[in-house]
Amino acid sequence: MQVSANGSTFNCRIDGADGPWVMLSHGLATDLTMWDELTGALKDRYRVLRYDARGHGASAAPAGDYSLDLLVDDAAALLDALDVKQTHFAGLSMGGMIGLGMLIKHPQRMKSAAIADSRHTTTPDFTQAWLDRIAAVRKGGIEAVVASTVSRWSSEGLAERNPAAIARMEAMVRGTSANGYCGCAAALPRLNYGSRLSEIKAPTLVLCGDEDHGAPPENSRQMSAMIKGSRFLEIKQAGHISNIEQPGIFNDAVRGFFNGIEAR
Repeated sequence: MQVSANGSTFNCRIDGADGPWVMLSHGLATDLTMWDELTGALKDRYRVLRYDARGHGASAAPAGDYSLDLLVDDAAALLDALDVKQTHFAGLSMGGMIGLGMLIKHPQRMKSAAIADSRHTTTPDFTQAWLDRIAAVRKGGIEAVVASTVSRWSSEGLAERNPAAIARMEAMVRGTSANGYCGCAAALPRLNYGSRLSEIKAPTLVLCGDEDHGAPPENSRQMSAMIKGSRFLEIKQAGHISNIEQPGIFNDAVRGFFNGIEAR
């Protein structure tokens, strides 16, 4: 379904039982289908809200640079539009950054959060890499970054172990509009939540693949250490899109985390 929020239009899907809400936020150059398996693991107990981020999937893709504040405001506005007062949250990569922003800017809306394969601050190399990718897409379209993106995301040997996962990731990148890719990519070099992680009070689970080159495990460990009381899980033989490479481990961890919060 299409939902109007924060001055744009978003493709959303709601699945599951009439239970607590879970909001799922995907990474740059993916879409809401990356959460198919986690939705299946949650929908017997939770009402699961997935959405295509601004510029992705079937959501509107306005031209221009976006900001993380804008992407966070999009998520909050979607909750308002759907009359969701409070939710659990899971986000990966860019979606995890949105989750951190929600935890900091809208703490009353967040019951708990699982932040996967994400960063809390930028580095000069990280910033330059995104500027280079933006330039490549503006020159050659989204196809210019498909192969390099999926290679960067993947753990060693994934193409041999699971070629379907490679094809799935390639299709998601290829399906991202140039406007959406460049708009969201422009937000990432301005990432700067490091000094505010101590403000987070909601229960938080930090996850990452042990072969994640985009958000390395040492970054995730540091993030977890800065969020009081958070839990940390490193997933073996997984790269940046750890929920697609190791869905069983990922989904069991997130479902168990949310169930534990609900059991309190």
